Amino acid sequence: MENLKQLRAKLKAQIDRDNVEQILSFIGYEVTRDHKFKIRDEEKTPSASIRHDGYIKDFGGDGFGGDIVAFLHEIHGQTLSDAVHYVADCLGVHNG
Repeated sequence: MENLKQLRAKLKAQIDRDNVEQILSFIGYEVTRDHKFKIRDEEKTPSASIRHDGYIKDFGGDGFGGDIVAFLHEIHGQTLSDAVHYVADCLGVHNG
């Protein structure tokens, strides 16, 4: 578990708006030029935004707020470990 915490700390230092947008685009979200996207398919307009530091805020629906790891864990149902490792792979960050 300690290694997972260390890896997540490394990720927090690397995460920014651009790489969060790339990860979201890769998993199927359409991110607008003003850094907004729809979390839920039934939405007509974007319901979430990405701050410059990569923090995601859902201003509709559930009111989610967190980083891309938390988004994958809480919204997509990945285990925390899987979410951390997925983002680490995307960013080329490795523990050790």
